Amino acid sequence: MAGVKQFDSEEVLERAMVIFWRKGYQATSIQDLVEATGVNRGSLYPTFGDKRGLFLSVLEHYSERIGKPIMAQLNDPDPRKAIEGMFEAIIRQASDPRWPRGCLYTNTSLECPGADDGINRKIAELLAQQESAIYKVLRQAQAQGSLDAEQDARALARFFTGVAHGLNVVNKAAPDPTMLKDMVAVAMRVWDAAKPSASSRGNGKSTARGRAKR
Repeated sequence: MAGVKQFDSEEVLERAMVIFWRKGYQATSIQDLVEATGVNRGSLYPTFGDKRGLFLSVLEHYSERIGKPIMAQLNDPDPRKAIEGMFEAIIRQASDPRWPRGCLYTNTSLECPGADDGINRKIAELLAQQESAIYKVLRQAQAQGSLDAEQDARALARFFTGVAHGLNVVNKAAPDPTMLKDMVAVAMRVWDAAKPSASSRGNGKSTARGRAKR
């Protein structure tokens, strides 16, 4: 029927995600998107608007398709294993030949830091969600006594978030899983250094509201 879209939006977003991921937001043309998705401009525009609108939808799709399985590792009841599992999932995804190298969020931030406010806000929002999820794991570790309650959990969450995105940046430049694993090993030493000392054990619950809570 005329006027009714004849394509699967999820499939279009999947194909558009790959071309944006591979070429970058600025370098991807509307013609690239038409060729990658197999959908003409007259059908893309009513559904997604312009290239910017499609890219914003792609960022959400990327979060569900790529980001969510990685972040699911943070559900491990052992906080240390949760953080390490997140890093390992990033390395597995980075080594998957189906996908372009790097992270779509990080790639976009590095490629076009002056991108319009809508795109910057969306990326900042998604990164903040990751930081908050990591922070929750760290606070759980402090409550359990496996992480020193005097440690600044927010600063640690930002550090581990930075390592997560650093893995993708390094993988984009030099796809070497051994290098990425070395980075994770050093990052986890930060965790081990933040374990409670013998003198501070037993005080976790009373001091966890100090520097850790910001």
